[in-house]
Amino acid sequence: MALSGALTLTLALLAGASGDRLLLCRPRVGGDPVLARGDAIAEAARKAGKFLDYGVACEDVAEGARAARRAGLPYAIAAGAEGRAEGSRYVLVLADAASETERARRTLDVAPGADAVKPLRNALRELVRTLPPPPGPSPARVAAWTTVGAGVAAVAAGTLLAFSARSAAGEANAAGDPASYTRSRQTWEDRRRWSGISFAAGGAAIAAGLTWRFVF
Repeated sequence: MALSGALTLTLALLAGASGDRLLLCRPRVGGDPVLARGDAIAEAARKAGKFLDYGVACEDVAEGARAARRAGLPYAIAAGAEGRAEGSRYVLVLADAASETERARRTLDVAPGADAVKPLRNALRELVRTLPPPPGPSPARVAAWTTVGAGVAAVAAGTLLAFSARSAAGEANAAGDPASYTRSRQTWEDRRRWSGISFAAGGAAIAAGLTWRFVF
């Protein structure tokens, strides 16, 4: 299929800049196409984020998985939309690209005329949450320790400023003329003030980072 091959190539280029994306197949439509409202799945995916629209329907989970693998993506979602008198029925199936097996699925019914995008968006996000966490430390943990590191750096800067202020105070005490005394005293006051600010900011950042890491 030339169209499928071109789509896979395009998606592969896009995936290179964002390895955490999932491939989304357009739904297989059954029953009344008007009541099925298959386009709601693509719209929900755009609002949910993380998805690359394959643009065509996948016949089954295995086809979606193979398309994702060709695009360099680890997971795919095959979809179905059935239009019935009582409304739209959607089936979303999350597949592993490597094994071509189903990982999770969500089925939901939407009454005629009711908003289908919001529940579909929530269902897509639920499927994403079933995925294993990425290897390595979580972004929240990295951010917490980064905050602690910034606090330590601020405390270190405050310490250096404190020693520098002490040196300026010594120069003021040893000054032999008013101009030198005034200049050294002003330097002492400025460095003492900035040292206090650095200590306060650093202590607050360390406390916030440790709280973020171990409490939340």
